[in-house]
Amino acid sequence: MSLVAFFAWVGLGADGISSANYGPEEAFLALHGVDFLAPILAVMIAATVWIISAAYMQVIEFFPTGGGGYLVASKLLHPKAGALAGSGLTIDYVLTIAVSVVAGVDAVFSTLPPTWGDFRIHASIAVVVLLVIMNLRGLKESIMILLPIFLVFVVTHVGLVSFGFVFHLSDLPNRAAESLSHGQDVLANEGWGYIIAALITAFSMGAGTLTGIEAIANGMLTLKEPRVQTGKRTMVYMAASLSFLATMLLLNYFLWKTPDVEDRTLNAVLFEQITENWYVAGMNLGDILVTVMLLSAALLLFVAAQTGFIGGPRVLANMAEDSWLPHRFGHLSERLVTQNGILLMGGAAIGFILYARGSITTLVSLYAINVFMDFTLAQAGMSRMWWSKRKEDQKWFSHFAVCFVGMLVSLLLLIMMIGIKFMKGGWLVILITILLLLLCFKIRNHYKQVEDKVRELDDILGTLSLGESTVKAEQLKPGEPTAVVLVQRFSGQGIHLLLSTQRLFGGRFKQFIFVSVGAIDTGRFKGVEELQALRDEVQKETEKYVTLARSYGLKAEARTSCELDYMAEIERLCLEVHEEYPNSVFFAARLLFWKDTFWTRFLHNETPMTLQRRLMFHGLQFVVLPVRLQ
Repeated sequence: MSLVAFFAWVGLGADGISSANYGPEEAFLALHGVDFLAPILAVMIAATVWIISAAYMQVIEFFPTGGGGYLVASKLLHPKAGALAGSGLTIDYVLTIAVSVVAGVDAVFSTLPPTWGDFRIHASIAVVVLLVIMNLRGLKESIMILLPIFLVFVVTHVGLVSFGFVFHLSDLPNRAAESLSHGQDVLANEGWGYIIAALITAFSMGAGTLTGIEAIANGMLTLKEPRVQTGKRTMVYMAASLSFLATMLLLNYFLWKTPDVEDRTLNAVLFEQITENWYVAGMNLGDILVTVMLLSAALLLFVAAQTGFIGGPRVLANMAEDSWLPHRFGHLSERLVTQNGILLMGGAAIGFILYARGSITTLVSLYAINVFMDFTLAQAGMSRMWWSKRKEDQKWFSHFAVCFVGMLVSLLLLIMMIGIKFMKGGWLVILITILLLLLCFKIRNHYKQVEDKVRELDDILGTLSLGESTVKAEQLKPGEPTAVVLVQRFSGQGIHLLLSTQRLFGGRFKQFIFVSVGAIDTGRFKGVEELQALRDEVQKETEKYVTLARSYGLKAEARTSCELDYMAEIERLCLEVHEEYPNSVFFAARLLFWKDTFWTRFLHNETPMTLQRRLMFHGLQFVVLPVRLQ
């Protein structure tokens, strides 16, 4: 076993492996009086884990720096498909918090007297509030903290379910005979339709077992090189451990005839059945082991809930970079933005917990719908990509087949989840996702209209000839007054800012530095060649300002960079420039609308004002100049 992949399995696998605490249980309970189907169900769920995991290995290979449903759908299908995936993912991360916390609280309460059961909802809300507070204070996951929790969970659960299966293995022929007899009775009384419907319902409820598989593809940036090989190996570890646990739990429920006991999880009841007579020197070793197992499960689930607080704001930031959400959401380094994201995720999770009344069954049903919509879109994108390469790559069909089968399985599960759970709460998730998607379309449309207005300014000022430099490309003098102009692409807005600076300050500044940062967003593939192309593009656009300034007899130079965190990088560049040129003043443009509405205030001008606040705090002079739009 690779040590690097092992630690990646621990760090990224908590969300996936923790689903064994509720996925198999919900699947088995959905069988009702046809639990003889449990072995078939176990095989179906294990096979599905491997199919979807194999499909996501293709995503890992094609997107080595991270590729969840939003990126894959945006890149390989259509930006609007990406918006749908992003909307679904946002709701998914909220439900990740709700499902993980409620399942963890259920595990804890399974160790307590039944009279405490009335406080489950209160405890779930309290845990979410605690996680919100910890995240607001800057909680960071440490692999050394997670490692013992993860190992205790895996070792105890794998060990006990293996023992339980072997212990009852001799009863397998009898249980098989009972199941055959029971199945014949059900078939005679209810028919094939009832049996198939029960199996489909249970299979769809068992879909909760698969909800954390995408975590590894999303977390590729945290892995060390060779990243792709490590990611694939980590996915194998995840699939093997998850499929083994899910299969063995279902078979143990079946062999031990585990009953559904109120106020206790099915896992807790099963573990007590297996360890019923485990006494050593008068000490009930079974009770101690079961308590340790349930508490480790609860802690692992609470760690899995943390995925929502980390991944949720990240998805919002990616969508903001592509103008589906307010651009301010893209500034993850801005503390207020991060805090708002955490509060939003936590508040929404509490809302879902209250709606479901703390029922893990209801929450898993809601959760799985958007998870499999995301899976379907991601694998549809990968299938389309491999189909387009059928004339270039001789091995295209094997890759295409894996992704296409993964898409079909995900689509089948999505259809089943919607059909079975639509009137039992599924409509709510679908409605919220549609409303969020419509909001994304409205925001994107607004930004496009503003871009059109800015383009009119480009048409007016962009006709200015760059001409030839009237000064040589000489070194700027550190002691002279220097105007540092923050720009993006070469546009009328940037030219307006340059001209306004000269007009307002009466020619005080004879040397200019143009600073530009290219944001590495989800709209472009994050490969080495594309990243270099982005750097070249940013440098080329910024050099146009340098040429324009020199044509006016001004000394000028450019400072450029490309980073994931736009705000943090531009702040770093500005501080670096100020250190070299202490007599510098910084300038940025702010759009000024004829009609100032809530919409324009909410969607615009956060970046220059945030930068002004940050840089002035460091003692820098920062001027924001208006650019009027009708």
